Amino acid sequence: MERRVVCAAIKNSKDHIVCSARHYDKLMIDAIMIDLKSWKDKDDIEQGFIDQFGVFMTREEAYIVAKENNQIIRRCGGDDGRLFSENLY
Repeated sequence: MERRVVCAAIKNSKDHIVCSARHYDKLMIDAIMIDLKSWKDKDDIEQGFIDQFGVFMTREEAYIVAKENNQIIRRCGGDDGRLFSENLY
């Protein structure tokens, strides 16, 4: 099975991952609010994506996976080598 980008995700240094359709949309913010103390340090948060197996990927790793699977349907400013939700839909 080919690895595919599934949705936006953020991860902190404790490896807590929150997923949603887009970074910091209402669903992601609601999930963060459940355990706010784990997400207080903004310098500790990395934006990325998960694959269909739930494995976190950086924006750069996700770009490679999406490109190999023809998932990038549009380009947006600053996306050269880094994946953004806007690239997927």
